[in-house]
Amino acid sequence: MPERRARRGRPVDPLARLFYDVTGEKPDDASLLRMRRVSTALNLRDNDALWSVLAVLEYYARLYEAMPERIQQAGRGNLDAVRDEAREATDALMAQHRDALARCKATIELAERMTVEHEARYRATLAALNEQALVVQAGRAADRIARIAGNRMVGAVAVAAREHRQQLDAAVALFEREMSEAAARAAKVDQMATRRMVKAYRALVVGALIVILLAAAAGGLAGRYSSSHMERAEGFPSARTGHTSLMSPFMNASASSSVREAGSGWEGPRRLRTG
Repeated sequence: MPERRARRGRPVDPLARLFYDVTGEKPDDASLLRMRRVSTALNLRDNDALWSVLAVLEYYARLYEAMPERIQQAGRGNLDAVRDEAREATDALMAQHRDALARCKATIELAERMTVEHEARYRATLAALNEQALVVQAGRAADRIARIAGNRMVGAVAVAAREHRQQLDAAVALFEREMSEAAARAAKVDQMATRRMVKAYRALVVGALIVILLAAAAGGLAGRYSSSHMERAEGFPSARTGHTSLMSPFMNASASSSVREAGSGWEGPRRLRTG
């Protein structure tokens, strides 16, 4: 039944039937006229295969001619809908944009807070690191200063000890030299003293011998005078008193001279010792 209806709807003209078979639509007079004019120009036969191509080209030509009218009709009817859709899309985009702006603002605020917190932590960390670095540097500087001061102190002590040792060596050498000189002087003084003592002893011995000799001489003279006096006394008894008076001054003078010579003999060694 559908095939019969399709056969009944087909046009009687073979060109119109070919167009209908190819495109599924009935051609109008303008389309048939253009197709016949093209076939005449191309000198086409009835059984030529280019008729189907010509029908397709005519169909697309009709569509191309009818397309602006359809677009205009569709635009007239759908302009309000397009505007509404555009408004809705714009509103949705604006809402999304506002949401995005709000989120961006919140994100920026959060980033600022995080930046501030991070900056505060960074500053605290830097301050702690700076304090630690200062402590370490101060410790190192103190150690270095202590080492330098210790080295300088050790050097100064060594130099002072060296100088003190040199001074001590010089003092010891001077003391030894002075002691040697003093010992030499003492030896000389001892030699001189011994010489003086020897001289004094010699003078003392000589004085003692002189005194003894003088005493012996005085004793001999006294014995002679006494013997002579006794002989005279026996011969001249009256002259005893005068003789004794004459002898007594002589004996006194001889005794005083002997005492003086002995004193001079003792003073000689004393003078030598003091000298």
